[in-house]
Amino acid sequence: MNVKLALPAALLAVLSLSACGDDESPSASDPTPETTSETPSEPETELETETEETEGTDSGDAPLSGDVTAPGTELSIGDTAILPVTYGTNGQATLEVTVTGIEEGTSADLEAAKVKNAADYTPFYIQMEMKILDANDDFGSYGPGSDFDGLTGSSKAGSLIVFGDFEPCNDDAFEYDSKVGDTATTCVPALTTKGSVVDGVQFSGGTDEYDQFDGKPVVWK
Repeated sequence: MNVKLALPAALLAVLSLSACGDDESPSASDPTPETTSETPSEPETELETETEETEGTDSGDAPLSGDVTAPGTELSIGDTAILPVTYGTNGQATLEVTVTGIEEGTSADLEAAKVKNAADYTPFYIQMEMKILDANDDFGSYGPGSDFDGLTGSSKAGSLIVFGDFEPCNDDAFEYDSKVGDTATTCVPALTTKGSVVDGVQFSGGTDEYDQFDGKPVVWK
């Protein structure tokens, strides 16, 4: 399993000072740390295993109809939202999504994934239940990892992006043959520096209205 970690510039400076001259960042394959133009307050980690990824199909359907939770809505943990999601180029669905809880993981979970300096970080696991309310013919397999993020206060937490199995928190949800009415229990991992807490969740997928920069995400706190 290869692990790659991209750190914001400010966090890189903090880690450099605390390491007393040790400029290694957490990484199983020891890549060069990268900074990004986004503004998450925590590191982003990729866990990669050898799996196949399948692209969506390219036939076009009209957008799905129906009421959805308005962008910018603030909910409590345990509340349900109705959200539009996409798959591939033209796949669309409307999902009923309930964030049922946020569980704190351990540094041992990261050590098992061969993350260097794992003791400096804490993973959190966002537990969710989903149901397909509507979907077009192009909607296939869907996992929530790219649409949902943890929050530390009002700031975006780090993303633990998993390709393959990460046993403490697999984000598999719907298979390729999923249909309207199917349900799934799933999990999205998030990452913070030691001492910080993931205490919220945001949805910024689907359409631009929910985008964290161009729109207003739906938030659970």
